[in-house]
Parts: sequence; C-alpha cells; structure tokens
Amino acid sequence: MATADLNKLQQLLKSAEDNQLVLGQVRKSMEKVRTALDELSSLLDPAYKPERKERKPRAAGTSATGARRGRPKKDQSAA
Repeated sequence: MATADLNKLQQLLKSAEDNQLVLGQVRKSMEKVRTALDELSSLLDPAYKPERKERKPRAAGTSATGARRGRPKKDQSAA
C-alpha cells in the first residue's frame, strides 16, 4: 500500500513539474502575442500616419578608379 501511494505521489510531483514548464512557455508566448496585437491595433488606428523613411544619398564613388561593383573581369595576361 505504501509503495503504491509513494508511486502516485512521485507521478503527481512529476506532472506538476511538467505543468510548470508548460505554463512558463504559455506565459512567454502570450506576452509575444499581446505585443503583436498591440502593434497591430496601433497600425489599424485611423489616426496612424506612417513615417517616411529618409534615404541617404548614394556615395559619389567609393573607389579611386570609379570601377563598378561586382566581380572584376578576367585578366587575359594571367592565363
């Protein structure tokens, strides 16, 4: 009898630990969902105005020779 009660108690403790882990994961997930819903509600607000992103102008030329970006042409003398 005592062994069966002890086994039952061990099972209850194990399931309680597992439930605590699951509850922690659910809480983290709910916080992410709440944040996403808050962002979505602010986007759907009629008073929302998207901000224009200021783009930086391109640099005039980064290399001294003015070469194009990318892979250089094969050198015929190297072959």
